[in-house]
Amino acid sequence: MDGFDLDEFLAQLSKFDALRADDTIKTGTVDRIRPALADGWPQELDVSVREALAAMGIPVPYQHQAEAISKSLTGCDVVLESPTASGKTLAFAAPMLHSLVRNEGSHAMMIYPMKALAFDQRSQIEQLCEPLNIHSWPYDGDTADDVKKMLRQQPPQILLTNPEYLNMSFLGSRGSWHPDFLRNLRYVVIDEMHEYRGFFGGNMALLLRRFFFHLNRIGVTPRVFLSTATCANPQEHAKSLTGRDVEVISARRVLRPERRFIFVNPDIPDFRYREILQLRVEQAALAALEADIRILVFCPTKRFIADALINSRRKAADLGLDPDRISEYHADLKGETRQEIQEKIKIGDVGVVFTTNALELGVDIGGLDGVVLAGFPSSVMSAWQQIGRAGRGWDKDAFVLFYAMNDPIDRFFVGNLHAFLEKPFDELVVDPSNEQIIENHMPSLDEEMEGEQLSPSDEDILGETFFDAAPKNPVKQPKGFFPQGRINMRGGIGQSYLLRSGNEELGQIGTMRRFREAYIGAIFPFFGKRYRVHAHEADAVALVDADPNLKTEAGFYTALFPNDLFDGCGYGDVEVLYGSINIQMNFTGYRLIDERTGQVKDAGGSNEALYQNNLHAFWINLPNDGVAKAGAGALEHMLRVGAMFVIPADRFDTSTFSRANDECAAFCYENYSGGIGVAKKMFSVWQTALQKGMEIASSCGCASGCQNCIEPAKAYDISNAIIDKVCGVDLASHLLKAVKGGPDRIFRDGRMVAV
Repeated sequence: MDGFDLDEFLAQLSKFDALRADDTIKTGTVDRIRPALADGWPQELDVSVREALAAMGIPVPYQHQAEAISKSLTGCDVVLESPTASGKTLAFAAPMLHSLVRNEGSHAMMIYPMKALAFDQRSQIEQLCEPLNIHSWPYDGDTADDVKKMLRQQPPQILLTNPEYLNMSFLGSRGSWHPDFLRNLRYVVIDEMHEYRGFFGGNMALLLRRFFFHLNRIGVTPRVFLSTATCANPQEHAKSLTGRDVEVISARRVLRPERRFIFVNPDIPDFRYREILQLRVEQAALAALEADIRILVFCPTKRFIADALINSRRKAADLGLDPDRISEYHADLKGETRQEIQEKIKIGDVGVVFTTNALELGVDIGGLDGVVLAGFPSSVMSAWQQIGRAGRGWDKDAFVLFYAMNDPIDRFFVGNLHAFLEKPFDELVVDPSNEQIIENHMPSLDEEMEGEQLSPSDEDILGETFFDAAPKNPVKQPKGFFPQGRINMRGGIGQSYLLRSGNEELGQIGTMRRFREAYIGAIFPFFGKRYRVHAHEADAVALVDADPNLKTEAGFYTALFPNDLFDGCGYGDVEVLYGSINIQMNFTGYRLIDERTGQVKDAGGSNEALYQNNLHAFWINLPNDGVAKAGAGALEHMLRVGAMFVIPADRFDTSTFSRANDECAAFCYENYSGGIGVAKKMFSVWQTALQKGMEIASSCGCASGCQNCIEPAKAYDISNAIIDKVCGVDLASHLLKAVKGGPDRIFRDGRMVAV
């Protein structure tokens, strides 16, 4: 789609009724960056690998590729930070293949967070492997059982796998593998390392420590190569993730296609939002199909995909378009089907694909012209990953069409497209010292110790906290003991509940949202339709259809108690702190209201409470004066908004709270016990986050706060219900001025002391 004409495309969307005159539409452009080429391939690179690259039509690498290859060939562990479609695969494939060519009988492992990405990466490196007589194979849930058995007995030089199989097979069933595989493992690739953050990242960090611990026990120290597309702290994150020192090759702005952005807040009544939004997305897909524009449509649910696929194919046939050029893609499809769809996208047989985030990561689908986002993804980082699927090359044009759901965060980004486009790289967070995650991994480490005591040098691999928690007098576990199977790598801490309407499963909800939003009797909006919570079951929330004009207003009272202090600074009458808190949320009942008349139709609910302990939090203790009390609520939400642009936490990873009584304070706390690293990171970057929140609030034309600046997604507490934006901005300015001169108190030896 070279020479993309935005006005022409907008007209095409309007023609198909995908855009309407009353919609709020914001547009923007990200300009092209042309890459720098190196003089040639590093001379240290084996000549056979260089010849294979030349045969593929790659005479010279990009400059950042050459630097990463050279650094890896010197024996360093490397992390390459560069944008999507910047050639990261080639950067780690070249030194990996060099190692396999130079060391007969050696092996390499490539670890990917998603199966679609592993399949795509294998197809890319196979072209290099064929002339070198090197073989690769995936080992994951799509691999047939008989093939798995063959691979364990006769492993190829390169195996591609994921965290779950690294845990359960290479560690949990390590005895079933041919001993030469791990004993000759020379290279480990960890691609898309930005996916390993928060709870998933904490699990991955401990899993890699267990893996490297086992390798060290058998005398193996492989070289490691990590890569990421969006990371402001690659060295810190790679160290937290692997426990190893790495050399960083940073290439943040080395190449980029030109991308046009169209962010839309559709003019749709709330009670029909999901229905009409889906119709808009379907019409946008048909507009692209008629114009021969190839797109991915990222959808919020598999139900959305199923309905959109059926409707779009039917409409395409009615319009004389080819319905077979429209497809779906999600994790529930068979592996062979997913691979077939990926190939059809690449060769152009499929032009429109309705997908989940299964195609979010670095899958190289050449020729895509654009992406459509039906609702904002779970985080800003995920949004950029999805955006990066189009324009896979610096010389390609691409577009991004985003439709906001009826959600404050979605609408916030339509109102702040400029801030989104200028968003800095993400500060990734992972906490391998999370006590609950360590507790979950400890039985597996115990089994993998095989009755042998740890040596002092093992602390360098496991890390201090994991090492200290390990059993001091381990006992060799009996055959068949398999604790690895009990580790949930990706799920959150705490229970998840199905959302069920009759026999239909709509989605999932966590413990916190069940308590706050899906209490018995609540009107629960879900993708534009309203349900009433009928009952709480052991593993589900039972919903029934509700009148679209009804809503519930609930009463909550939150009591928050600082528990332990980890770090802090004082600035006169202000304290900025990081520690743990205990929190008690009390539900005091609800009112059922008819929005048309304002009449209260019903009331109910009983006194219930939800307790959470050892939640890691960042908070600011404010002076006990009128300015602080008036601005605390707005300050809290400016921190919340700003954090979205500097910390890649998913939207339900954290909560905020403020109080404006005798102890005036604003809190940002994690929703998981034991810490996932977000609060700790917030403590180090809070000034940047607050500055961004102030900038957005100040640039908005509203008088007192709205969905484009600081209006909260939910008003659970009195302090959040009414926000004084002017007082909040004044308070934030006072704070930022107060900290410029440096602290007069710091946290040392368990208490705050004067500097």
